[in-house]
Amino acid sequence: MRVMLSGSALAGPWTARMMGDYGAEIIKIETPKVGDTSRSGPRHPSGIVPKWDSIDRNTMSLELNLNFEKYPDAKEVFVDLCKQCDVWVNNIPGISKHGATDALALEANPKLIICHTTGFGMPENGGDPSYLGRPCLDTVGQAFSGLAAMNGMPDGPYITANPIMNDVIAATMGVVGIMIAYYNMLKTGKGQVIDNSMYETAAYFQNYYWAIQLNGGGQYQRGGALSPTYFPFGNYQAGDGEWVAVGVFGANLWKKFVALMGKTVEEYSFDDTGVVGANPEKAAEMDKIWKAWLAEHSAEEVEKIFSENKIPCSQIIKAETAYKHPHWVARKNFITMRDHTNGTEIIDFGAAPHFNGTPIDYSKYQAAPILGEHTDVILSKVLGYSEEKIEALKQAEVVAASLVTK
Repeated sequence: MRVMLSGSALAGPWTARMMGDYGAEIIKIETPKVGDTSRSGPRHPSGIVPKWDSIDRNTMSLELNLNFEKYPDAKEVFVDLCKQCDVWVNNIPGISKHGATDALALEANPKLIICHTTGFGMPENGGDPSYLGRPCLDTVGQAFSGLAAMNGMPDGPYITANPIMNDVIAATMGVVGIMIAYYNMLKTGKGQVIDNSMYETAAYFQNYYWAIQLNGGGQYQRGGALSPTYFPFGNYQAGDGEWVAVGVFGANLWKKFVALMGKTVEEYSFDDTGVVGANPEKAAEMDKIWKAWLAEHSAEEVEKIFSENKIPCSQIIKAETAYKHPHWVARKNFITMRDHTNGTEIIDFGAAPHFNGTPIDYSKYQAAPILGEHTDVILSKVLGYSEEKIEALKQAEVVAASLVTK
Protein backbone atom coordinates (compact mmCIF):
# COMPACT_ATOMS: atom_id res chain seq x y z
CA MET A 1 0.00 0.00 0.00
CA ARG A 2 1.32 3.45 -0.89
CA VAL A 3 0.24 6.37 1.30
CA MET A 4 0.56 10.07 0.51
CA LEU A 5 0.77 12.18 3.66
CA SER A 6 0.20 15.91 3.92
CA GLY A 7 0.37 16.82 7.56
CA SER A 8 2.47 18.01 10.44
CA ALA A 9 2.87 17.50 14.16
CA LEU A 10 1.06 14.32 15.07
CA ALA A 11 -2.47 13.14 14.25
CA GLY A 12 -1.99 12.82 10.48
CA PRO A 13 1.66 11.73 10.53
CA TRP A 14 0.94 9.18 13.26
CA THR A 15 -1.80 7.61 11.13
CA ALA A 16 0.69 7.16 8.30
CA ARG A 17 3.42 6.09 10.70
CA MET A 18 1.27 3.26 12.04
CA MET A 19 0.67 2.04 8.49
CA GLY A 20 4.36 2.40 7.67
CA ASP A 21 5.24 0.25 10.66
CA TYR A 22 3.49 -2.64 8.93
CA GLY A 23 4.97 -2.17 5.49
CA ALA A 24 3.07 0.65 3.76
CA GLU A 25 5.20 3.01 1.66
CA ILE A 26 4.77 6.51 3.07
CA ILE A 27 5.39 9.61 0.94
CA LYS A 28 5.35 12.64 3.21
CA ILE A 29 4.79 16.01 1.54
CA GLU A 30 6.60 18.82 3.34
CA THR A 31 6.65 22.52 2.58
CA PRO A 32 10.00 23.37 0.95
CA LYS A 33 12.60 24.83 3.31
CA VAL A 34 10.14 24.61 6.22
CA GLY A 35 9.25 20.99 6.89
CA ASP A 36 7.24 19.47 9.70
CA THR A 37 7.13 21.33 13.02
CA SER A 38 7.98 18.03 14.72
CA ARG A 39 11.50 18.33 13.33
CA SER A 40 12.20 20.61 16.31
CA GLY A 41 12.18 19.39 19.90
CA PRO A 42 14.38 18.09 22.73
CA ARG A 43 17.77 17.15 21.37
CA HIS A 44 20.12 14.26 22.04
CA PRO A 45 23.71 15.28 22.96
CA SER A 46 24.68 14.44 19.36
CA GLY A 47 22.27 17.10 18.10
CA ILE A 48 19.52 14.83 16.75
CA VAL A 49 15.85 15.04 17.75
CA PRO A 50 14.76 11.55 18.93
CA LYS A 51 11.09 12.59 18.89
CA TRP A 52 11.29 13.33 15.17
CA ASP A 53 13.15 10.12 14.39
CA SER A 54 10.32 8.19 16.06
CA ILE A 55 7.21 10.07 14.91
CA ASP A 56 8.08 9.96 11.21
CA ARG A 57 10.02 6.73 11.02
CA ASN A 58 9.59 4.59 7.90
CA THR A 59 8.67 7.71 5.92
CA MET A 60 10.04 9.32 2.75
CA SER A 61 10.23 13.11 2.53
CA LEU A 62 9.12 14.98 -0.59
CA GLU A 63 9.34 18.77 -0.56
CA LEU A 64 6.37 20.00 -2.59
CA ASN A 65 4.43 23.24 -2.57
CA LEU A 66 0.69 22.53 -2.53
CA ASN A 67 -0.32 26.10 -3.36
CA PHE A 68 -1.45 25.68 -6.96
CA GLU A 69 -2.26 29.37 -7.30
CA LYS A 70 1.33 30.37 -6.58
CA TYR A 71 2.94 27.28 -8.13
CA PRO A 72 0.70 26.07 -11.01
CA ASP A 73 3.01 23.21 -11.95
CA ALA A 74 2.46 21.70 -8.50
CA LYS A 75 -1.01 20.61 -9.58
CA GLU A 76 0.42 18.11 -12.05
CA VAL A 77 2.72 16.63 -9.42
CA PHE A 78 -0.17 16.31 -6.96
CA VAL A 79 -2.41 14.65 -9.56
CA ASP A 80 0.34 12.23 -10.57
CA LEU A 81 0.92 11.34 -6.92
CA CYS A 82 -2.79 10.64 -6.44
CA LYS A 83 -2.68 8.28 -9.40
CA GLN A 84 0.17 6.32 -7.85
CA CYS A 85 -1.16 6.17 -4.28
CA ASP A 86 -3.78 4.04 -2.55
CA VAL A 87 -4.38 6.43 0.35
CA TRP A 88 -4.10 10.14 1.05
CA VAL A 89 -3.79 11.11 4.72
CA ASN A 90 -4.15 14.80 5.55
CA ASN A 91 -4.39 16.92 8.69
CA ILE A 92 -3.50 20.33 7.23
CA PRO A 93 -6.50 22.63 7.86
CA GLY A 94 -7.96 24.21 4.75
CA ILE A 95 -5.62 22.39 2.37
CA SER A 96 -8.21 22.59 -0.42
CA LYS A 97 -8.18 26.41 -0.46
CA HIS A 98 -5.15 26.45 -2.73
CA GLY A 99 -6.24 23.69 -5.07
CA ALA A 100 -5.52 20.30 -3.48
CA THR A 101 -9.17 19.25 -3.35
CA ASP A 102 -10.82 15.89 -2.78
CA ALA A 103 -12.61 16.22 -6.10
CA LEU A 104 -9.33 16.68 -7.96
CA ALA A 105 -7.75 13.73 -6.14
CA LEU A 106 -10.68 11.38 -6.79
CA GLU A 107 -10.88 12.46 -10.41
CA ALA A 108 -7.23 11.47 -10.79
CA ASN A 109 -7.76 8.19 -8.91
CA PRO A 110 -11.38 7.06 -8.28
CA LYS A 111 -10.09 4.28 -6.00
CA LEU A 112 -8.23 6.66 -3.69
CA ILE A 113 -9.02 6.56 0.04
CA ILE A 114 -8.78 10.05 1.56
CA CYS A 115 -8.61 10.51 5.34
CA HIS A 116 -8.90 14.06 6.68
CA THR A 117 -8.24 14.47 10.39
CA THR A 118 -9.62 17.75 11.74
CA GLY A 119 -10.50 19.06 15.17
CA PHE A 120 -14.25 19.37 14.76
CA GLY A 121 -15.20 17.60 11.55
CA MET A 122 -16.00 18.46 7.95
CA PRO A 123 -19.11 20.40 6.79
CA GLU A 124 -20.28 17.50 4.60
CA ASN A 125 -21.38 15.71 7.78
CA GLY A 126 -22.98 18.65 9.51
CA GLY A 127 -21.93 20.74 12.46
CA ASP A 128 -22.13 24.24 13.85
CA PRO A 129 -20.47 26.52 11.27
CA SER A 130 -18.70 28.39 14.05
CA TYR A 131 -16.84 25.18 15.02
CA LEU A 132 -16.08 23.76 11.60
CA GLY A 133 -12.61 24.81 10.56
CA ARG A 134 -11.52 25.87 14.02
CA PRO A 135 -7.89 25.11 14.83
CA CYS A 136 -7.44 22.26 17.27
CA LEU A 137 -4.56 20.75 19.20
CA ASP A 138 -4.54 17.76 21.53
CA THR A 139 -5.44 19.57 24.74
CA VAL A 140 -8.31 21.42 23.03
CA GLY A 141 -9.67 18.20 21.55
CA GLN A 142 -9.53 16.56 24.97
CA ALA A 143 -11.46 19.45 26.46
CA PHE A 144 -14.23 19.50 23.84
CA SER A 145 -14.53 15.71 23.69
CA GLY A 146 -15.25 15.38 27.40
CA LEU A 147 -12.03 13.44 28.03
CA ALA A 148 -10.50 16.19 30.17
CA ALA A 149 -13.59 16.17 32.40
CA MET A 150 -12.68 12.61 33.42
CA ASN A 151 -9.10 13.32 34.45
CA GLY A 152 -7.59 14.93 37.52
CA MET A 153 -8.07 14.86 41.27
CA PRO A 154 -11.65 15.39 42.54
CA ASP A 155 -10.85 18.81 43.96
CA GLY A 156 -8.07 19.79 41.56
CA PRO A 157 -7.79 21.19 38.03
CA TYR A 158 -8.84 19.18 35.01
CA ILE A 159 -5.78 17.71 33.35
CA THR A 160 -4.76 16.62 29.87
CA ALA A 161 -4.14 12.89 29.52
CA ASN A 162 -0.63 12.18 28.26
CA PRO A 163 1.00 11.41 25.97
CA ILE A 164 -1.05 13.60 23.62
CA MET A 165 -3.84 11.04 23.80
CA ASN A 166 -6.36 12.78 21.55
CA ASP A 167 -3.86 12.94 18.70
CA VAL A 168 -2.93 9.26 18.93
CA ILE A 169 -6.57 8.18 19.40
CA ALA A 170 -7.55 10.15 16.29
CA ALA A 171 -4.60 8.64 14.42
CA THR A 172 -5.59 5.12 15.44
CA MET A 173 -9.18 5.64 14.34
CA GLY A 174 -7.85 7.12 11.11
CA VAL A 175 -6.14 3.79 10.39
CA VAL A 176 -9.33 1.92 11.28
CA GLY A 177 -11.33 4.13 8.93
CA ILE A 178 -8.82 3.68 6.13
CA MET A 179 -8.90 -0.11 6.45
CA ILE A 180 -12.72 -0.14 6.37
CA ALA A 181 -12.83 2.18 3.35
CA TYR A 182 -10.08 0.22 1.61
CA TYR A 183 -11.96 -3.05 2.06
CA ASN A 184 -15.05 -1.41 0.61
CA MET A 185 -12.96 -0.17 -2.33
CA LEU A 186 -11.76 -3.72 -3.01
CA LYS A 187 -15.41 -4.80 -3.27
CA THR A 188 -16.79 -1.81 -5.20
CA GLY A 189 -13.81 -0.22 -6.93
CA LYS A 190 -14.73 3.15 -5.40
CA GLY A 191 -12.67 5.28 -3.06
CA GLN A 192 -14.14 7.75 -0.59
CA VAL A 193 -13.42 10.52 1.90
CA ILE A 194 -13.14 9.80 5.64
CA ASP A 195 -14.18 12.60 8.02
CA ASN A 196 -12.01 11.84 11.08
CA SER A 197 -12.52 14.47 13.80
CA MET A 198 -10.39 14.60 16.92
CA TYR A 199 -13.17 15.33 19.39
CA GLU A 200 -15.42 12.55 18.07
CA THR A 201 -12.74 9.88 18.16
CA ALA A 202 -11.89 10.73 21.79
CA ALA A 203 -15.61 10.75 22.62
CA TYR A 204 -16.03 7.36 20.94
CA PHE A 205 -13.50 5.82 23.32
CA GLN A 206 -15.67 7.01 26.23
CA ASN A 207 -18.88 5.49 24.85
CA TYR A 208 -20.20 3.60 27.85
CA TYR A 209 -19.53 6.57 30.11
CA TRP A 210 -21.87 8.60 27.93
CA ALA A 211 -24.49 5.87 28.32
CA ILE A 212 -24.15 5.96 32.11
CA GLN A 213 -24.18 9.74 32.44
CA LEU A 214 -27.03 10.39 30.00
CA ASN A 215 -29.27 7.68 31.38
CA GLY A 216 -29.61 8.67 34.99
CA GLY A 217 -26.10 7.95 36.22
CA GLY A 218 -25.17 11.57 36.84
CA GLN A 219 -21.98 13.42 36.00
CA TYR A 220 -18.78 11.37 36.10
CA GLN A 221 -16.98 11.93 39.38
CA ARG A 222 -13.24 12.20 39.03
CA GLY A 223 -11.31 9.84 41.28
CA GLY A 224 -7.80 11.01 40.46
CA ALA A 225 -5.52 8.02 40.96
CA LEU A 226 -8.44 5.86 42.11
CA SER A 227 -11.57 4.50 40.46
CA PRO A 228 -14.79 6.25 41.50
CA THR A 229 -16.63 2.94 41.02
CA TYR A 230 -14.60 0.06 42.50
CA PHE A 231 -12.17 -0.47 45.42
CA PRO A 232 -9.25 -1.10 45.47
CA PHE A 233 -8.85 -0.02 41.87
CA GLY A 234 -6.13 2.44 40.89
CA ASN A 235 -2.64 3.53 41.90
CA TYR A 236 -1.41 3.12 45.47
CA GLN A 237 1.87 3.88 47.25
CA ALA A 238 3.55 0.89 48.88
CA GLY A 239 5.68 0.81 51.99
CA ASP A 240 8.92 1.51 50.13
CA GLY A 241 7.54 4.68 48.57
CA GLU A 242 7.11 3.13 45.12
CA TRP A 243 3.71 2.81 43.44
CA VAL A 244 1.58 -0.09 42.25
CA ALA A 245 -1.58 -0.32 40.19
CA VAL A 246 -4.18 -2.73 41.54
CA GLY A 247 -7.50 -3.75 39.99
CA VAL A 248 -10.04 -5.67 42.08
CA PHE A 249 -13.22 -6.07 40.08
CA GLY A 250 -15.97 -8.59 40.74
CA ALA A 251 -16.83 -11.02 43.54
CA ASN A 252 -14.19 -13.61 42.62
CA LEU A 253 -11.24 -11.23 42.81
CA TRP A 254 -12.74 -9.58 45.87
CA LYS A 255 -12.77 -12.90 47.75
CA LYS A 256 -9.06 -13.35 47.04
CA PHE A 257 -8.30 -9.78 48.08
CA VAL A 258 -10.07 -9.89 51.46
CA ALA A 259 -8.37 -13.23 52.19
CA LEU A 260 -4.98 -11.54 51.67
CA MET A 261 -6.11 -8.86 54.09
CA GLY A 262 -6.89 -11.59 56.66
CA LYS A 263 -10.65 -11.09 56.41
CA THR A 264 -13.66 -12.88 54.90
CA VAL A 265 -16.42 -11.93 52.49
CA GLU A 266 -18.90 -12.49 55.29
CA GLU A 267 -17.27 -9.59 57.13
CA TYR A 268 -16.67 -7.45 54.06
CA SER A 269 -18.75 -8.32 51.01
CA PHE A 270 -18.00 -7.08 47.52
CA ASP A 271 -21.39 -5.40 47.20
CA ASP A 272 -20.91 -3.56 50.50
CA THR A 273 -17.22 -2.75 50.38
CA GLY A 274 -15.84 -3.36 46.91
CA VAL A 275 -18.34 -1.02 45.26
CA VAL A 276 -17.53 2.61 46.03
CA GLY A 277 -20.23 4.38 48.00
CA ALA A 278 -22.27 1.27 48.83
CA ASN A 279 -21.39 1.17 52.54
CA PRO A 280 -19.13 4.05 53.60
CA GLU A 281 -18.56 2.64 57.07
CA LYS A 282 -17.38 -0.75 55.81
CA ALA A 283 -15.35 0.93 53.07
CA ALA A 284 -13.52 3.10 55.62
CA GLU A 285 -12.68 0.04 57.71
CA MET A 286 -11.32 -1.90 54.75
CA ASP A 287 -9.41 1.12 53.45
CA LYS A 288 -7.61 1.32 56.80
CA ILE A 289 -6.80 -2.41 56.70
CA TRP A 290 -5.59 -2.15 53.08
CA LYS A 291 -3.38 0.87 53.74
CA ALA A 292 -1.80 -0.81 56.75
CA TRP A 293 -1.08 -3.94 54.68
CA LEU A 294 0.44 -1.81 51.91
CA ALA A 295 2.71 -0.03 54.39
CA GLU A 296 4.22 -3.37 55.36
CA HIS A 297 5.12 -4.38 51.79
CA SER A 298 7.31 -2.99 49.02
CA ALA A 299 5.84 -2.38 45.59
CA GLU A 300 7.73 -5.40 44.26
CA GLU A 301 6.27 -7.57 47.04
CA VAL A 302 2.74 -6.33 46.39
CA GLU A 303 3.02 -7.18 42.70
CA LYS A 304 4.44 -10.63 43.48
CA ILE A 305 1.80 -11.52 46.07
CA PHE A 306 -1.14 -10.21 44.09
CA SER A 307 0.04 -11.80 40.84
CA GLU A 308 0.54 -15.16 42.54
CA ASN A 309 -3.08 -14.90 43.68
CA LYS A 310 -4.22 -13.98 40.14
CA ILE A 311 -5.22 -10.44 41.11
CA PRO A 312 -4.29 -7.85 38.43
CA CYS A 313 -1.37 -5.79 39.67
CA SER A 314 1.77 -4.07 38.40
CA GLN A 315 4.40 -1.72 39.65
CA ILE A 316 4.36 1.68 37.93
CA ILE A 317 6.88 1.20 35.12
CA LYS A 318 9.02 4.04 33.78
CA ALA A 319 11.08 4.13 30.60
CA GLU A 320 14.47 3.03 31.97
CA THR A 321 12.85 0.22 33.97
CA ALA A 322 10.85 -0.95 30.95
CA TYR A 323 13.97 -1.04 28.76
CA LYS A 324 15.65 -3.50 31.12
CA HIS A 325 12.56 -5.41 32.28
CA PRO A 326 12.82 -9.14 31.44
CA HIS A 327 9.30 -9.34 30.00
CA TRP A 328 9.78 -6.33 27.73
CA VAL A 329 13.17 -7.66 26.66
CA ALA A 330 11.79 -11.13 25.95
CA ARG A 331 8.98 -9.60 23.86
CA LYS A 332 11.62 -7.64 21.89
CA ASN A 333 9.69 -4.43 22.46
CA PHE A 334 12.59 -2.06 21.85
CA ILE A 335 14.41 -1.58 18.57
CA THR A 336 17.29 0.57 17.33
CA MET A 337 17.48 2.81 14.27
CA ARG A 338 20.14 5.15 12.91
CA ASP A 339 19.49 8.85 12.51
CA HIS A 340 19.89 9.95 8.90
CA THR A 341 21.85 13.11 9.68
CA ASN A 342 24.82 11.77 11.63
CA GLY A 343 24.30 8.03 12.07
CA THR A 344 23.58 8.20 15.79
CA GLU A 345 21.84 5.04 16.97
CA ILE A 346 18.56 5.71 18.73
CA ILE A 347 16.31 3.43 20.76
CA ASP A 348 12.61 3.33 19.98
CA PHE A 349 9.62 1.20 20.89
CA GLY A 350 8.73 -1.35 18.19
CA ALA A 351 5.16 -1.97 17.06
CA ALA A 352 1.99 -3.50 18.44
CA PRO A 353 0.14 -5.75 17.91
CA HIS A 354 2.26 -8.71 16.86
CA PHE A 355 1.30 -10.85 13.86
CA ASN A 356 2.24 -14.52 14.05
CA GLY A 357 1.79 -15.08 10.31
CA THR A 358 3.54 -11.94 9.09
CA PRO A 359 6.13 -10.93 11.71
CA ILE A 360 7.78 -7.54 11.34
CA ASP A 361 11.32 -7.31 10.01
CA TYR A 362 12.67 -4.49 12.15
CA SER A 363 15.94 -4.52 10.23
CA LYS A 364 14.09 -2.61 7.49
CA TYR A 365 12.96 0.19 9.83
CA GLN A 366 14.28 3.65 9.02
CA ALA A 367 14.47 6.69 11.29
CA ALA A 368 12.69 9.84 10.12
CA PRO A 369 14.04 11.39 6.91
CA ILE A 370 16.08 14.49 6.27
CA LEU A 371 13.97 17.26 4.70
CA GLY A 372 13.58 16.49 1.00
CA GLU A 373 15.72 13.37 1.27
CA HIS A 374 13.54 11.39 -1.15
CA THR A 375 12.34 14.15 -3.48
CA ASP A 376 14.39 12.98 -6.44
CA VAL A 377 13.72 9.28 -6.04
CA ILE A 378 9.96 9.80 -5.65
CA LEU A 379 9.74 12.05 -8.71
CA SER A 380 11.90 9.76 -10.82
CA LYS A 381 11.01 6.25 -9.64
CA VAL A 382 7.38 6.68 -8.54
CA LEU A 383 6.21 9.35 -10.99
CA GLY A 384 8.62 8.60 -13.82
CA TYR A 385 9.83 12.18 -14.30
CA SER A 386 13.01 12.86 -16.24
CA GLU A 387 16.04 14.58 -14.72
CA GLU A 388 15.28 17.63 -16.87
CA LYS A 389 11.71 17.84 -15.61
CA ILE A 390 12.77 17.44 -11.99
CA GLU A 391 15.33 20.19 -12.37
CA ALA A 392 12.73 22.47 -13.98
CA LEU A 393 10.35 21.88 -11.05
CA LYS A 394 13.14 22.75 -8.64
CA GLN A 395 13.95 25.94 -10.53
CA ALA A 396 10.27 26.91 -10.37
CA GLU A 397 10.33 26.23 -6.58
CA VAL A 398 7.55 23.68 -6.97
CA VAL A 399 9.73 21.02 -5.35
CA ALA A 400 12.98 21.01 -3.43
CA ALA A 401 15.58 18.72 -1.98
CA SER A 402 16.91 20.78 0.89
CA LEU A 403 18.63 17.80 2.55
CA VAL A 404 18.70 19.58 5.89
CA THR A 405 17.37 18.70 9.30
CA LYS A 406 16.22 20.91 12.13
